[in-house]
Amino acid sequence: MSDLRQDYLAALAALFGRFIEDYTVVDVGAHGAGEADIFAPLLAGKGAIAIGFEPDRQECVRLNEVWSGKRRFYPYAVADGAQATFHACRAPLTSSLLLPNTELIAQFEGLAEMCEVTEKTWISTVRLDDIEEVASADFLKIDIQGGTLLALQNAGRLLEPALVVHAETEFVQIYRDQPLFSECESFLRQHGFMFHHFHNLEGRRMTHGGYTVGRAPSQTLWADAVFVPSLQRLDQLSDRGLARLAWTMEVVYGASDMAMACLRRCRDAEAAELAPRFRSLLAAHGGLE
Repeated sequence: MSDLRQDYLAALAALFGRFIEDYTVVDVGAHGAGEADIFAPLLAGKGAIAIGFEPDRQECVRLNEVWSGKRRFYPYAVADGAQATFHACRAPLTSSLLLPNTELIAQFEGLAEMCEVTEKTWISTVRLDDIEEVASADFLKIDIQGGTLLALQNAGRLLEPALVVHAETEFVQIYRDQPLFSECESFLRQHGFMFHHFHNLEGRRMTHGGYTVGRAPSQTLWADAVFVPSLQRLDQLSDRGLARLAWTMEVVYGASDMAMACLRRCRDAEAAELAPRFRSLLAAHGGLE
């Protein structure tokens, strides 16, 4: 991260001050957690913490050894609380409670090799709403290979006050019988969220008899989808919620317009001062046209 970026983030943290204290990130599917995590800047606030869940117990132990202070990890497989088969794949980040859809992924470069199942384990899963270590979530990140909708369906308690849902969604069934983006979007829309943008659209080149053509994939297969409170819910948020959402959208996504839309809705005197001060900060760092 550049010094200019660090200076800007520090200035933002100072601006939002008490409004972002005790910020909570819930990281579902924390394998390989690191400084590059999309939510990492959110941990700058006083008392901020990231609570991660990773079903690979060895990876969970490693993460707790590597990280301390603002991050902690638990060896939970998040789903609906039932027993399930965990499919460990050759590429750990493709492991899933669902079975890879081998007939489909064989049509795309490299996917079948990554998703080759190397071990099956019968495990217990947990519902997000039943996890005692999580009282609330400001930022809910989900990356569990086809399991997004099932996790959301069992997270009503956490979703109600959540400000951002950042979840991996697919556009084709990479895993057998998995819900796709459209189903996740419909569910979240019914629970007071609206789609904001796709983050990191990903695809693979199609194969043709063992070879590929073209320099880049034309087929988009999956992406992280970002959801925020609907405009109706936005009007109902407290000043604290509005400030926290503004902070999130600016430091994570650079969505200054969304951040200002939140701050302009603040009502009490101290919170209402955030909008002009934020605009001045943007101007000072070249963020205005």
